[in-house]
Amino acid sequence: MKTDANARWSVSPDVRSTYSEDGAVLLDIRKGLCYSLNPVAARVWGTVEASPSGVNLRGLVDVMETHYKISHEQLERDVAEYLSKLEQMGLVQRNGAFHESKAAGARG
Repeated sequence: MKTDANARWSVSPDVRSTYSEDGAVLLDIRKGLCYSLNPVAARVWGTVEASPSGVNLRGLVDVMETHYKISHEQLERDVAEYLSKLEQMGLVQRNGAFHESKAAGARG
């Protein structure tokens, strides 16, 4: 997935999180949905969450590189793909723009 290098990612305002040694749990309070994150995903989430003004892909990859020994290119692809999934679920915003997920539209 190609992503705009200047895009800044931030946590959607309706999402709350809690962490444990097993990862994290996210709660979308607007939709009433919970999500479980493994430790790697929780580290990405924590980095986005710690940047209230948003973090770009390069910043995320730089942080992740300090924790994992995989190629920069692979890490960039994996993080970009994960951000895209989070955006589709409405858990993160790119440049402050909210993406309405299909799951939200299914609620009555």
